[in-house]
Amino acid sequence: MKSQKQQPGFTLIELVVVIIVLGVLAITALPKFLNVSQDAQIASVKATGGAFKAGINLAHAVWATRVGSGPAENLPTFGEAESGQMDFNAAGWPAQHYFTDNESSPSLDNVEDCISVWQTLYQGDEPSVSSFDSSEKTDYKANYIAINQCRYEFNNNKDLSIYYDSRNGQVVVDSDPNN
Repeated sequence: MKSQKQQPGFTLIELVVVIIVLGVLAITALPKFLNVSQDAQIASVKATGGAFKAGINLAHAVWATRVGSGPAENLPTFGEAESGQMDFNAAGWPAQHYFTDNESSPSLDNVEDCISVWQTLYQGDEPSVSSFDSSEKTDYKANYIAINQCRYEFNNNKDLSIYYDSRNGQVVVDSDPNN
């Protein structure tokens, strides 16, 4: 009688052990991969907030150079085109972007002012912004929170936002999703 040759391979117990080990590794590694998306969102908001703050400071420097004191309307700030003109409050901080000449001291006093400052600083459609009541899909939603104060919430994560106070030019990036 011929002896049967043993086929090389894994036993059922070996396969179960390998599956369990892979499961444990997946459970411990999965949270790391899930945080990558959140980390990318935080980095994006921090970069956008930094660019916003740089734009605010640049606009203030233009006001300080060209005006020096008091409010200013339709001041060419980012080029000579109308899209680059900005209105400044008495402290010299960007307050709005409208082509009217009837405000003695421009101020941020509604969500449209918040949006106009954002759009003038970024000079384009990216990152995009709209008001909270808009159904338009944008990167950020602008919210008028109090006189001279705006908050721009990141659309993909409501816990990430950029705050702007035109009374003193303060820009704060809230990038802590656990607050």
